[in-house]
Amino acid sequence: MELRPTEQYILQNAAANLFRGIEGVGGRLDVTNERVIFRPHSLNIQTKILEIDLQEIVKVEKRNTMFVVPNGMKICVTSGKEYKFVVWGRTKLIEQIRNARNHATAKR
Repeated sequence: MELRPTEQYILQNAAANLFRGIEGVGGRLDVTNERVIFRPHSLNIQTKILEIDLQEIVKVEKRNTMFVVPNGMKICVTSGKEYKFVVWGRTKLIEQIRNARNHATAKR
């Protein structure tokens, strides 16, 4: 994945799963000063990269997987779409995304 000219990594290669329909797509999550990028492993059926511009993010919040497991994160965007992830260290990850989004929004 190539970064944009003005882009810098905040976090790289965080293990994550993204729910795409019934498939829990395993991969890696990167956070930059401009976007959140999910890169699926090549072994998945669905291997398309997901890019979410920080300025499109409305909220990032904790969620429980299977109603009780506290390892989920949800990103909601301006279009109304929600992206649901399973991640490790979600509190720190959510904080990093929120801080990056707030900084990107303030620059507008």
